[in-house]
Amino acid sequence: MRVAEAVVAIIARDRRFLFVKRSDHVAAGRGYWCPVSGRIEPGETQPAALQREVLEEVCQHVVADKKVAEGMSRDGAVLLHYWSCRIIAGTAHVASDEATALRWLTVEGLQRLAPVFEENVRVCEQIAHERGWRA
Repeated sequence: MRVAEAVVAIIARDRRFLFVKRSDHVAAGRGYWCPVSGRIEPGETQPAALQREVLEEVCQHVVADKKVAEGMSRDGAVLLHYWSCRIIAGTAHVASDEATALRWLTVEGLQRLAPVFEENVRVCEQIAHERGWRA
């Protein structure tokens, strides 16, 4: 059986990361704060999936810069591909019923956020460290 694959968009601006609160009717991550993410459609590249998902969920145009991590979802059903993304246009706002809210958060804010998947916070901590962001 082939495992499903999804992309996770790590979007940063002014030393803050964009997280959305997943709607209660969404099966994956229901009620959790997460980066924008979604399944890769058949024939779609990871960067194309990132662009589509971010545009659909928060109305921002992004470019995938670099793959920063990879890992299985907690239930082992989905291989997650984490990419840092650069905003090229748009102002983030909730544009899909998959999310109920969004926030731009510092690493410290992410560490206090709940509920949140710790692996998402760790990836953001790693990026902040690589970029030399200090508290």
